[in-house]
Amino acid sequence: AHSYPRDLMATRALPPPLGAWRAAARVSGRRSVALGVSRAAQPRVRAPLRVRVVASANEVETETTETSSSSGLGVLGSRGVDADFDADARLGVVYPYVAASAAFMALWVFGPFPGSAYTGIASHDAWLTSLYEALHFDQVFGPTSLITKYNEVGRVPALAHAVPGAIWCALAPLQLHPRSRDLWGGAAHRAGGRAMLAAAAVLMAGYAVIDANALFADAHDFNGQVGTVSSAIDAFASEKVSSFSSFIDAKINTPAFVPTPFNVVGVRLIAAWFLSTGVMTGVAARRGDFENHRRWAARHVGAGLWVACQRPVYSAIRAGATTLGVSGAVTHETAFGSLAFADAFYVASYITTFIYFGAAEWVARENGALEESSISRP
Repeated sequence: AHSYPRDLMATRALPPPLGAWRAAARVSGRRSVALGVSRAAQPRVRAPLRVRVVASANEVETETTETSSSSGLGVLGSRGVDADFDADARLGVVYPYVAASAAFMALWVFGPFPGSAYTGIASHDAWLTSLYEALHFDQVFGPTSLITKYNEVGRVPALAHAVPGAIWCALAPLQLHPRSRDLWGGAAHRAGGRAMLAAAAVLMAGYAVIDANALFADAHDFNGQVGTVSSAIDAFASEKVSSFSSFIDAKINTPAFVPTPFNVVGVRLIAAWFLSTGVMTGVAARRGDFENHRRWAARHVGAGLWVACQRPVYSAIRAGATTLGVSGAVTHETAFGSLAFADAFYVASYITTFIYFGAAEWVARENGALEESSISRP
């Protein structure tokens, strides 16, 4: 038998649970013994038992700690967010909003109302119009053409824009979640990434059809009203361009140049940014530059997912304006005129674009390290 001096502390690595039982059996009097379980001796499980026995004043302390592994779920990290996001804390903050936006957009497209995936089917459009007007949504949220105008070019916008857009939205939270990089050895993440970028390419082709046919809300839904903000910017741009055109026309007989409206320029720039960030996301992954891949992926999601939030924000603005109009706080024209609808629609677009683009850049600039172990080149 060994005798341990009172102040001597010895550490031994013993396999659990036998090591813990033997350690506890050695505690006697005021002896000070610390027995630790080595990590090497532990089987690879999600929550190994780390036992520390401290014999000080006959007190035994047992500590159980959680270690993360590829099979763990829902473990909270030190920052108060899911431990999966410990390396991407900012992504963990915005992730619930990403998931909620994606779910909303999927329901918007594939749900029964408004069901953008079914636009262009005559029976669906007739049913949607009758329900929309029966609920008086045309007086609160604007004319039915807001959600049916794409049928002017048949089923192409629905199949080439709405459907791939919903698929892209559904894949976004799955791809951003850190766990996706480990699932099936990273194969699921790679396949999901390819599918997401393919959907982005198709939905952009659908957008090109919409743009080529000028199916913009101001012309189709708001009687040419572009909103107060865009009107002011367009007036300023027209004044400057007119001054320059007058000078040119004095030298060369050319037709006057009319600048493209601000809202149209804005949506085209957003489309170009969405396409560019998607390309950069894929290029970075193929190069094995996973830190930049993470950053461009965040920007790509922000560039596309703002559309999902624009709809409820627009609805909230219109609900407020309707309340003011019905109560008599503002005139009927102020609350329900074409300019009121245009202002609500485009202000909602400006707000959500700013928020989502800003949040995406905030996430992209985080100095977190991305695990490269489970991501390989496509």
